[in-house]
Amino acid sequence: MEFTHKPVLLQECIELLKINPNGIYVDGTLGGAGHSKEILNHLTNGMLIGIDRDEDALKAARNNLKDFSNVKYVHGNHDDIKEILKELKINSVDGILLDLGVSSYQLDERNRGFSYLGNSALDMRMDQTQELNAEIVVNTYTEEKLSSILFEYGEERFAKNIARNICKYRINKKIETTDELVNIIQNSIPISKQKDGHPAKRTFQAIRIEVNNEIRPLYDCIKFNRMSK
Repeated sequence: MEFTHKPVLLQECIELLKINPNGIYVDGTLGGAGHSKEILNHLTNGMLIGIDRDEDALKAARNNLKDFSNVKYVHGNHDDIKEILKELKINSVDGILLDLGVSSYQLDERNRGFSYLGNSALDMRMDQTQELNAEIVVNTYTEEKLSSILFEYGEERFAKNIARNICKYRINKKIETTDELVNIIQNSIPISKQKDGHPAKRTFQAIRIEVNNEIRPLYDCIKFNRMSK
């Protein structure tokens, strides 16, 4: 499947970056390089550093940006920007862009386990080289920790019910597929309350955020961005 990327709020991002043609910019979530391509179109002697933890995204970005020579590609995470720039011997940058969340490609690639539609192995890793995945979260986290994650990251009203039923289910069988998890979720939420979209969407979002550690590192990234200015 082709890794495509329709950049969100493209012109607004470019305007807010106030691009210096000779500046250094970081796209911490490179994806299909939709934002990066527009940034590069505004650079003359400047440079773009594209970071992504998904190797499929990096491959697609290299292809989409093949006409540009002023790009450095990094397989990594945006929370490691400080270390990445240190390795590149760059002390400061002119701007950082983060387009957070899961991509349409990752959702459509059913074997990645991001989607509650269809059936696949529980994975949800953006970086396929990391150890922690959704199966580990669902099968090893305590009921209290699962409930906390579902409520904090998914704003799931029925977090306690879902966490309790996950733990009951896994006593007899390991939860291995997205279908199994969806069924548990559906049985944990009253039918009358399943009218606001798919009942599994909040739980899947919460587990994805936990697997990929999407929230906590943002503080360090934002802190570094302020120091760079």
